[in-house]
Amino acid sequence: MELKVSISTKGKIFEGKAPEIAQKALEDAMYEAVMFLEGEVKMRTPMGVFGTSGGLISTIHGEVMGKGMSAIKGIVGHQSIYGDVIEKGRRAGKTWPPQGALFRWIEVKMGVPEETAKRLEFVIRRKIGKKGFPGAAMFENALKQGWSKLKKIFDDAGFNITRKLNE
Repeated sequence: MELKVSISTKGKIFEGKAPEIAQKALEDAMYEAVMFLEGEVKMRTPMGVFGTSGGLISTIHGEVMGKGMSAIKGIVGHQSIYGDVIEKGRRAGKTWPPQGALFRWIEVKMGVPEETAKRLEFVIRRKIGKKGFPGAAMFENALKQGWSKLKKIFDDAGFNITRKLNE
């Protein structure tokens, strides 16, 4: 009986193309993951009185940083002054919302005229300060519930890297 082993030194891995192939596959996976998470967060974000064009949803964005570098970073965030409060909520006994911040919300959600909204604002601000409110956890829940999809995106990237290195 005789065992024979042969090693081939052909292919992209031996041609020095492995880093380029891996980088491209990981960048593509990061873009897919960021776009997926951005959509999931927006889907879980409460619809404010300004709707999708001017409310919190319109400030949620995804970005891939470090393209072409050794570390690729994907970020999904918001650019809203009240986004963190909506995400995490407000604990009871904390500061009141800023004066004037709830006028439009009161007018639209309660269907009252501006004068009535001005009178109601103090009472609502005081109640929020005393009782607080739960957060929507749209970022946290998007990550938790989308974890298996994110894992699949990057697992597939690993398989693609392996396949391309063996072409």
